[in-house]
Order: sequence, then C-alpha cells, then structure tokens
Amino acid sequence: MAKKKVMKKLFSMLVAGVLVMSLAACTSTGSNSTSETSDSSTDNASNEDAAKDTASGGQDIDIYWIGKTLNNPWWISVSDYAQKEADALGVNLTIAIPQEEVDLEKQVSMIEAAVEKDADAIVISAASSDGVIPSIQKAREKGIKIINFDTRISDTSVIDAFVGGDDVNGAYKAGKYICEQLGGKGQVAIITGLMEQSTGVDRREGFMNACKEYPDIEVVAEQSAEWSSDKAADVTTNILTANPDVKAIFACNDQMAVGMVNAAKSAGKTADDLILVGYDGILDAVDLTLSGDLDAFVSLPNLDEAAMGIKLAVSLVNNPDYTYDREILYDCTLVTSEFIEELTDQTIYEYAAERFPLRGVTDKGY
Repeated sequence: MAKKKVMKKLFSMLVAGVLVMSLAACTSTGSNSTSETSDSSTDNASNEDAAKDTASGGQDIDIYWIGKTLNNPWWISVSDYAQKEADALGVNLTIAIPQEEVDLEKQVSMIEAAVEKDADAIVISAASSDGVIPSIQKAREKGIKIINFDTRISDTSVIDAFVGGDDVNGAYKAGKYICEQLGGKGQVAIITGLMEQSTGVDRREGFMNACKEYPDIEVVAEQSAEWSSDKAADVTTNILTANPDVKAIFACNDQMAVGMVNAAKSAGKTADDLILVGYDGILDAVDLTLSGDLDAFVSLPNLDEAAMGIKLAVSLVNNPDYTYDREILYDCTLVTSEFIEELTDQTIYEYAAERFPLRGVTDKGY
C-alpha cells in the first residue's frame, strides 16, 4: 500500500514537471513572436521613413510654381495637377498666378518672393519671354533651379530645363484641318495671342506653315486679341465685316475661341457657313464642340506639363549634376467631333473622357 502511494506521488511530480516545462516553452515562444512582431513594426516604420525620405530626397524641398493667369481655366487645371504631383512626391509647393496674363510686373514680384523665401526651385511659364529674364537671372545666381514650362524664356542660359507642348506642330494641325475641310481652297483668318510670348509666336508660325502648303488658301486677316475672349469677339466681328467671304477662323487659344464663337453667332453665321477652330482644350471648348458650335480644337498637354515640371524640379534639387540640353516637348492633339482619317488625333468623346471624366458632375469636370 505504501509502495503504491510512493509510485502515485512520483507520477504526480512527473506530470507537474512536464506541465511546467510546457508552460515555459509556450512563454518562450510567445516572447520570440512578440519580439519578431516588434522588429517587423520597427522595420515597417523604417521603411515608411525611408519612403518619405525618398519622396523628398531626404530633405524639405520648397518649389515655387508661377503660372500666367487666373482668367483661363487651362492654367487652373495645370496648377491643380502640379499640386497633385507635388503631394505625391512629398514636396512643398507654393502656387502663384497673376490675375491677368499680361501682368509682367506681378509675375516679377512673384519671382522675387521666391528668392526671398529661399526656394529650392522655381517652375515658371513666362508672362514675357524677354521680360522675366533679369529677375530669373537673380534667382539663378542664388542657386535656385529654374524649370521653364509652356511659354519659353528667350535666354536659355538662365534656365535648367524646359517642358511644354509642341505649339508649332499643334497649330500646324489646326491649319491643315481647316485647309482640308475647305478642300484646299478659300479665305481664312487667324486670331493671334500675345506676340511677346513664345506661344503666340509658335502658334501663328504653325498655322501659317500649314496654309502655305495650299496655294489656293488665302489668309485674308490676322489680328491679335491678346488671349482675351472679349477682345476676340470684337476681332471676329471686324474680320467678318471686312471679309464677308472668309470661310474659316483659327483662334490661337480657347478663351479667344469662346469669343469667336459668340461673335460668329451674333453675325448670323452657322456651322455650314464657317469653320471655327480653337486651341488649348478647356472645358468650354469641349462643350462648344459637343454642341456643334466649334469644329475642332488642339489640346495642350496640361497633365504632362504639370507633372513633368514638378518632377524636373525635384530631380534637379536632388541631383544638381543633371543636365537637360534639349527641350522636353509633348504632342498637341487635334480633337474633332468625328474621327477623320489622317487628321484626327482624338475624338471629342475620347478627349472628354481623358481630361474631363466628371463633366456635368463638378464645375471643373475632373
């Protein structure tokens, strides 16, 4: 009987020992798991920090983005997309845009503000291709990287890179479309922008180049409306009055195209009387093309110019040895209501889906 008690006691002690060892093993495993989880969290935090450092080059980058006018929705869209790109790259962006496109003095003051704030880079479209040079030169002397976009600064020695649309080729497409639609014969007119800006010069050149290829096309009128819708309405009225046989008018931006369309309507002109073409690709141009009031327009690459301007700035700040000896130019597409072989780049529906997917839903359409 005593022997059985001893055996029972030994068995109990053995079971207790096994339980203690199992518990210790579980505790040890739990501790390692927690440690691994903790290490993983630390690694994740480090990875997130590294991602942030990568996004901003490991430092705070301050970029001043200077546009040309608040009166043109194209410029608002470019600034919106520039902000989106800056947010994605984790850099600080200050957006400055004069109210009026011709306000060189205001733009110069914006450049000076960027210098005073010790900006790392300035992304700018010039109000005057020559007029901004002195202030840009001062900014460059302070070590600020200069990225020029859309409208050129005429002295390329004061900039680090240029990005924009191929305006000569874009306006050529507009001219060719008009000439082809007229069967290569008839009187046409052009409403130009500001000739102090490279965009004004290039778009005129491209249109004229196309017209020269058609011996029976006659450019009977050329007048500037300075990118203004109201001025374009007056110019269009003058053109139609002085040239009753004119069959087509090209407006070198869509703000002027809006004024052109309104004046043509007021003059009693219908789609059968007159071919009207714009340039830029703003929401108003989409609406007018869909309604049949505008025959076509050339689209300026706002998405590309906005994103690449910021990317160039960040790249140059992080890598000062980068050089950009040639211009970065994006294609400008001809948008028409219906597809025309060898002329159309995008139909109006394709373009509207690409740039204004929220048309009719939000004010901006995107």
